Amino acid sequence: MSILRQILTRTANKILPPVFISSINTRTYHIFYEITKLQQIYQHNLLAIPSVSLNQTCGFKVKGRLRKRCKDCYFVMRQQRLYVICNTHPRHKQMSPVKDERNTWMLSHATQSKIRPW
Repeated sequence: MSILRQILTRTANKILPPVFISSINTRTYHIFYEITKLQQIYQHNLLAIPSVSLNQTCGFKVKGRLRKRCKDCYFVMRQQRLYVICNTHPRHKQMSPVKDERNTWMLSHATQSKIRPW
């Protein structure tokens, strides 16, 4: 019986595209993986704490009007943006939005009239 099952799984692995099952702990197993081995894996890893590979950092808040939130906050101008940086409270970090190029154009008298002279 086990030889027949091995032959079936081998042929299924070669013929069929591999179908994966997502488990609770975000590992993927083939659909023809033995159930007893899966149960052993779940028994050992059910209460295990998943390792987090992300470092949580406070990002910049994009604000139209920047302000200092404490005595340690200070203003910095970088790459045509104004930043507020705080070393003691990283949640105070702010930056001004990037200005749209259309809003920075200098309008001349020719572009402001309704009727063009030409």
